[in-house]
This record gives sequence, C-alpha cells and structure tokens, in this order.
Amino acid sequence: MNNNRIACPTCNRSNFIKYGTRFTNLGKIQIYYCKNCNNRFSTKPLKRSKYPPTIILRSISTYNLGNTLQQTNMIINRKFKTSIPQSTIHSWLQRYQDICTFTSKLRKHYELDPKSLIFSKKFHHQQVYDFKYHTLKLNIAGKKFPQLKAYIQSLPDKCPDKPFQYGPRCSSFRIDVKPTKTTKQNNAIKLTELALSLAKTNRERHQKVEDFFLINDSATIAIEIPVYLYPYELNKNELKTYGIEISKPLSGHIDILQVRWNKIHILDYKPDAKLSDKPTAEQLFLYALALSKRTKISLNKFTCAYFDENYYYQFTPSSR
Repeated sequence: MNNNRIACPTCNRSNFIKYGTRFTNLGKIQIYYCKNCNNRFSTKPLKRSKYPPTIILRSISTYNLGNTLQQTNMIINRKFKTSIPQSTIHSWLQRYQDICTFTSKLRKHYELDPKSLIFSKKFHHQQVYDFKYHTLKLNIAGKKFPQLKAYIQSLPDKCPDKPFQYGPRCSSFRIDVKPTKTTKQNNAIKLTELALSLAKTNRERHQKVEDFFLINDSATIAIEIPVYLYPYELNKNELKTYGIEISKPLSGHIDILQVRWNKIHILDYKPDAKLSDKPTAEQLFLYALALSKRTKISLNKFTCAYFDENYYYQFTPSSR
C-alpha cells in the first residue's frame, strides 16, 4: 500500500508520518502518526482477529459460494493447512454480514450448488475479460428486469466480436457528464476495503474487487459485462443531446452490475477515484446508454458510479 492510498481513519486526511512498527500474529504492522489530528493508526485491514485477512475473507466467500458451514471449515483448513474451529468461521460470518450482505439476505434462504452458482466465460476482446454472472441473483433481478436477464444470459453465445475488435472504446469519447453525489461511506466502499486485503499486487486489485462483490454482495449480479452500441441506434435528437458522432460500433466492458432499489447500477472500480478525471463519468454514461439500447430498458432506470475504498461518486445518466 502506498501513501496515496492511506488516510487517517479519524480525520480522513493524509498528512501523516511513519511512527514505528509493532509485531502481531499477522506479522509486522506499520504505525502512522497523523499530524492533522494527532491520531496514531495502522493499515491493518481487519481488526480484532489473530487470523490473517486472507483466511477470514476466503472463509466468507467459500460459504457464500454455497458450501455448508462444515464444508467451508474443511475446505479452509485443508487449503491453508490450519485448524480453525467451525465456531470461529461462524463468528466471522456474523461479524461481516452487514457488509457481505449476501450472507444475511440470500444465503440462508436458498439451497445453493457451488458448482453452478457462478457462470464464467472469457471474452478475447483485444485483451481477456473474465465475464461472470451469479445465477441466483440474476434470476431474482430478472423478475424486475427480464430484458436485462435475457441479455446477460445471451452473451456467452451471441455476443458479437466485431464491435470489440474494430470499433472505438467508450473511454475514447468526451461528453459533459459530472457526478452529482459523493460519499465517503457506503457498502461499496466497505466491500472494496475488504477485497483489497486479498490483492497481493496492484494488478490483482480489479479482479479481487469484482469477484468479492459478485460472491458476497446481495445486489451484484454480474461483472465484466460486454456492451456495444451501433451508430444507427442513435437517433438525431440523441446525437444532438449527447454530442457524439460514431461511424463504427462503440464498445466497452462494465466492471460491476447491480440491481437494487428498482434501479440498475453500473459501477466502475477506479483506484484513487478522487484523482480520476472526468472521462470516467463519460465512460460510465456510454455504458449505460449502450446497455439501455441492448435491453430496451429506459435510461432513467440506470444509475452510474465510480469508486475506491475511500470515495464513491454517483450520477444519474438520464439527467444528462
């Protein structure tokens, strides 16, 4: 973790210095001193536990993938060559159920098959994208948005390759779009903070965050969803309103797709989101527009946001 990604938990400022180290069961922990509020803090990701974050979070994910508590206990003990009491894993599930909401909202109400709960397919669209959807949550979301469910389920067999091989990317356009809401505390931020504990390198961050959302969040139905938009799908009024002109299909991949509060949420994980420039919002707007055209769902049913473990920036594309 670098200094740009550390903030004092008391004042949320980054005006700090290193203040020694201490040794715990997790190893050596760096201590920091905040010059702004005189608080001393560490970057230990999970508090009040003698077990490493990887074991705790892998236990929660293993359970939420449909394994029983006993099966989860056996899998984790075998994988990490340890002997964790089953009651300890149960306590972790209870402790983090307000963040890992799948545990409390859906996991206990359905009989799940770990082998078929997550569908996955790799798309080779100039680079490899690991498209996945959660079969249970997609079926539930499909009751409100059947067109969305049909589109996602059709992608493995019917997603065209040409828009992604030859057309421009959504990130290459400039439209006047600005976030209308910023928050420093919501569940996406909390989930991200946990998920980043699993990433050993910066390259792993995106995948770890996306997978953790898909498995443990009750609203996330799919990740790395391909979307595309053909020129003829934009009428004259839309071209004038949005100020874009395309002669080839426009394409992209949505990081995280959620359905909650009768809205479709398009989320993009952006490390150091506070420093991200405006094209992030523009890219998300075009994702929403493309998915609206693909599913025939009105744009006013979409909400967009980009985030990291500290900030969450949101806007409604229909208000553009």
